[in-house]
Amino acid sequence: MNLRGKTRDQLETSLAHKSRAELLDLICSLVTVEQLFKPAEIAPRSRVNKRAILRDIRDGKFGDYFCRAENSISVPASGVNKWRENFRVPAKLDHAGADESQLGVPQNIIFLPEKQ
Repeated sequence: MNLRGKTRDQLETSLAHKSRAELLDLICSLVTVEQLFKPAEIAPRSRVNKRAILRDIRDGKFGDYFCRAENSISVPASGVNKWRENFRVPAKLDHAGADESQLGVPQNIIFLPEKQ
């Protein structure tokens, strides 16, 4: 729906039949502009090679994306966050009473004193 250049009365007339949910969706779409990232920008920030990023985009793991030309792909920031969430490992914060073997510190490492 193109609302540009309309008067207040024209807007009222064209939006009168819309439900509250439809109006909220319209307002949200008009005020929300998400930053777009190219695969070459996502790869170094995520420590993944660009080919893996492109494969995941094509497989739909990023959700919707923009393709202005065959070699011009952009992914919204929300899609990048959705994809990165798949790799998140929740931290275990309950360290009370845990020794080094339970905290993931290898037992066979010898710590040398610092040189002075």
